Amino acid sequence: MKLKIRIKLWLETENGYVFGEGVLKILSKIQELGTLRDATKELGMSYRHAWGIIKKSEQRLGKPLLATHKGGKYGGGGADLTTDARLLMDKYLQIKRTVTEKNETLEFL
Repeated sequence: MKLKIRIKLWLETENGYVFGEGVLKILSKIQELGTLRDATKELGMSYRHAWGIIKKSEQRLGKPLLATHKGGKYGGGGADLTTDARLLMDKYLQIKRTVTEKNETLEFL
C-alpha cells in the first residue's frame, strides 16, 4: 500500500487563525486582478464573505493586508496588497515548500 503525507498548514496568533490557503487564494487573485470584486467572482465566493475573511485576518495581525481605493468619476476602484501582505504570503509559501519538499511516498502494510 502506498501512502502520501498530507499536511494542512495555517498561521495563527494567540487570538486564533490568521492566514492559510483561503486567505492566500484571495490575496493572490487580488494581486492578479486588482480588485476584491473581480477576485471573488473568479473564485466563486461572495464579496462579503471574502471581505470578512480579510478583515478578521487584519484584525488579528494588527496590520492591514489591503490598501483599497474607491472608484468613481475618474476611474475604477481597486485594491493593492500591502508590503506586510506580500511578506506574509512569501513566508507562508516558503514554509509550505519546506514542508512539502520532503514529501515521500511511504510503502508498507
